Amino acid sequence: MSHSCVRARAVTGACVALSAPLPALARSAFDTYGFSYRSFAMPATGTGSFRLAGDVLPDGRIIAVTGSTIFVETAPGSGHVEPAATLDASLVTGTDPSFIRVSPGGRIALGAGFGRPVVIFDSSQLGAPGAPSTISTSNALAFDVPHYDAAWADATHLAITAGAFGSAAYVSLLDTASSPAGPDNPRIIDHIGGASAGIAFDGAGRLFTGNGFDAAPGGSGTGWIKAFSPGDWAGGAANFETAGLFVGEALSAGTLGFDTEGNLFVGGGDVAQGDLGYLGVINAVALAGVLGGAGPIDPANPAVMRRLDPLGTGGALYDGVYNPVTGELYAAVTDFVTGGNTWYATIPAPTSGGALALGILASRRRRRA
Repeated sequence: MSHSCVRARAVTGACVALSAPLPALARSAFDTYGFSYRSFAMPATGTGSFRLAGDVLPDGRIIAVTGSTIFVETAPGSGHVEPAATLDASLVTGTDPSFIRVSPGGRIALGAGFGRPVVIFDSSQLGAPGAPSTISTSNALAFDVPHYDAAWADATHLAITAGAFGSAAYVSLLDTASSPAGPDNPRIIDHIGGASAGIAFDGAGRLFTGNGFDAAPGGSGTGWIKAFSPGDWAGGAANFETAGLFVGEALSAGTLGFDTEGNLFVGGGDVAQGDLGYLGVINAVALAGVLGGAGPIDPANPAVMRRLDPLGTGGALYDGVYNPVTGELYAAVTDFVTGGNTWYATIPAPTSGGALALGILASRRRRRA
């Protein structure tokens, strides 16, 4: 039994431990992620930034930001991006982007980084790739609110993870229709005993977030992921340590997101525990079991969580981005020495021989002791 499963039993008294591949998702995205990849170079990290942040527009084209430039893919699946907008200094002086998130309706939220605002604008303000427009105070709003990652809860509300170093992290819910001079941004989850992590909503409206770095011994650990229903914060902020449903422990929960089948992908890394070097994908069937009361996942079981490592080094820190139009899951990695950014898109495996390949792949998965 894995170390995580032992900890899970201590917390909840149960642990999902599936011993065979799950037939309900045969030849599903979960089964085919990671057999092969197509890679493409993204823009180099811009001046004043340490990374490039990306997402996908409603039409399936990638959007990314670094420095003062927003890039857009020339066509879905092309892997080629060009500048589509420049951020004017009147709005924000460059970015060290925490995130860029696109709502289903095309509203864009850009977390410009520590000490900088969350910028909100409509995708219609973007220029064509190669013919950039200017995003300024005339066509965008700047909310001076702390942020690390974010996810759209609906067309106007943005859930944001945040927290000052050395204090508990939290999740707030920014009403982007409120005034930037006095933003409506109440906390909906607090007392996260560590650093901010990723955030995502599933199809039922549950909020998933985690502890990005354990800073309070005795409480939640690095990479603990919990799920919260809207009712959990209806009467005020839910306490992360005592409320919510414990999903499991993986990496640092630095990236969280769902594909269209309900598989949950997890990025980041827990360097102290040696849990890094892959992008995790938690099986939707296993996750449904957790939500149904079966107890948290066993991340060491490859039928429960796949480990995608397109570089094959076992040491990279991956972010994840899902494209619902192309059906691809991008594993994004930054070379912090050269400033290069490479994305690896999964390509579905052939249907013939898929079961045999799955068995071989599962046997080679690195398991945690």
